[in-house]
Order: sequence, then structure tokens, then C-alpha cells
Amino acid sequence: MDEPEEASSSNPNTKQNNKQSVLCEECKLNPSKYKCPGCSVRSCSLPCVKAHKQRTVCTGKRQQTQFVPLSQFDDNLILSDYNMLEDVKRIADSAQRMRLKLCGYSHFRLPFPLKGLRSAAANRRTKLLFLPSGMTKRETNRSYYNNRSLSVH
Repeated sequence: MDEPEEASSSNPNTKQNNKQSVLCEECKLNPSKYKCPGCSVRSCSLPCVKAHKQRTVCTGKRQQTQFVPLSQFDDNLILSDYNMLEDVKRIADSAQRMRLKLCGYSHFRLPFPLKGLRSAAANRRTKLLFLPSGMTKRETNRSYYNNRSLSVH
């Protein structure tokens, strides 16, 4: 599919001509100008891009969690990953500010049995971190501290 692009030549003009000679994969008439970030399909115009998205149900966005082999890793992927991490950090900071604004505290409140577990762990110089309510792992975890037998179950 992209073989003409990868053809190596010592003449830069020949390489440029090879890039332009790859045909649009949608209409197969015109040279391609665009490459879909989601599935790497080549297209020549906006109507072809729209037709591609409708035909293949492609979102046109790269899957950020998709595995990419090291041989295909480039600066654009690193930048994309960095931007995703920055977005996650921005959203987490925004949520913490909103929680502080709405509730007056930045951390969620723990039910009494988990407070006992946390304080028992703190007495043993261990810091416990809990997931917020609604998280699957938080709901399935049944750990608690038994005050009577002074042990963790």
C-alpha cells in the first residue's frame, strides 16, 4: 500500500514524486494528500475522507491505547502520548479543584470500617490508599479491620 513512499532513492525529487503518486484509496483516481490517523487509509479530498469514515465507521482518531511496535514508533507518537498524559493530568486536577469547591475537601470520605483499617495500618507504619466509590476494584475488595480480634480480614 505505501510501497512507493518507502522506496529509497538518492534523489530527493524522486522521493517527493513517489509520495505524490500514491492514489487515493477511496476514489482511486487522484493522488492522495491525507492519511487517516485512525487507520492510515489514504485519501485525496474532504468528500473522500467523509466517504471513508461512513463506509468503514472509522472515527478518524488514533487509538491512544493501541500497542505500537518499537519499529513503528516515531516523534509524532511520543508527542501524542505526552499530550494524552497532560490531558489526563489536567482533567484530574480540574476534578480535584471542583471537589474542593463543591465539598470543601479534596479527598473522598471513607466509611467507618475503612477508616479503622487505615488507622490500624498507620499504627503499623503502612499507608493505605483507597479507590473512590464506584470503582470496580473498590467494590470487589472486602478487606476490613476487626477491632475485637485486632486483625485484618
